Amino acid sequence: MRILHVLNEARGALAGRRIRWSGLELTIAGFTFEDLVHFRRSGEQGPVIRREALDLAVAECDGYDGVFAEAPEAVLLHYVRSRRRLRPLRWLVNVVQVLDRVEPLRALVRRAYGEDPLALAAASPLVRWYVTTRVHRERLVEAGLPAERIDFHPATTASQGCLLPTAAEAFAEVAPLPPALAGVRGGVLVAGINSRDLATLAGAAERASLEIHVLTDLRRLPPVDSPWLAYHDLVPLRDFVSAVGHARVLALPLRAGEWSCGQQTLAIAQHLGTLVVASDVPAVRDYVEDGVNGLLVPPGDVGALAAALRQALQEPRREALVAAGARRNARDGAIFERVFAAAFGASAA
Repeated sequence: MRILHVLNEARGALAGRRIRWSGLELTIAGFTFEDLVHFRRSGEQGPVIRREALDLAVAECDGYDGVFAEAPEAVLLHYVRSRRRLRPLRWLVNVVQVLDRVEPLRALVRRAYGEDPLALAAASPLVRWYVTTRVHRERLVEAGLPAERIDFHPATTASQGCLLPTAAEAFAEVAPLPPALAGVRGGVLVAGINSRDLATLAGAAERASLEIHVLTDLRRLPPVDSPWLAYHDLVPLRDFVSAVGHARVLALPLRAGEWSCGQQTLAIAQHLGTLVVASDVPAVRDYVEDGVNGLLVPPGDVGALAAALRQALQEPRREALVAAGARRNARDGAIFERVFAAAFGASAA
């Protein structure tokens, strides 16, 4: 079975690259969601479909038996192919992030055709969905997606290696730290582009008298002013992985109630033996057990986070904790293979 793999943020030299995974052959698509849809600036009306690019993408799908994609492009492509009565395909839909970017597409299609593309995809027995936290799965069921076709698998470096081939290369051999990130070595790092509670982090850093490095998309996550926080903008994936691997502690400060962010970075830290200190929120509980494979603190608690970070830097049980985290990452890697095989009718290796 041949699978078209639609990457959300990477194309270029990867387009057309083939990957073997769980007995299947994946080929990276020559388009991304941003090629198909233009989201207008805030205050302007709705998204704009780039019809010529969409037609090319629909035609590219014809050469495959299934499609592996994130929710927005999967819902759009599935709807167009269904409306044009094209050959049915199998779909595995990554809903690691929430369905927010699907909503403008639903509104657009409803206005134009009076149909709901998400409901159409949800009703198809050929479409499976997967998430990386149990609470996210519950939210999708509440939103009307079929529970029997929503798979939960914890994020692992194995699944990331399938999602983005360059990740597997970065995990195989951790690169030296680039000079701009030299201060990360042996210290505390916050890394990732999604929501982080930087206000609580700044307070904890000051209370613990710790310099903490923050590696993120500074346009997406504006800095909180603090002399204790050293900010670094986005870097190539190999340098991101290097920073996580060379830090002694990965801090994951999240706000109360967060249920779908931080899992990918957390998995990288567990794989590379970096001790995790995280807020005790739904996004983390499928990954970190306090005192077993990391340390958990109440969200928004400056004092508890400061104390946990100091403890983590001197933790006498460090080797046991990071070993347990590595076992979690390795064990759960097999789950994704089963999810993948179920979606495309193959046998897991």
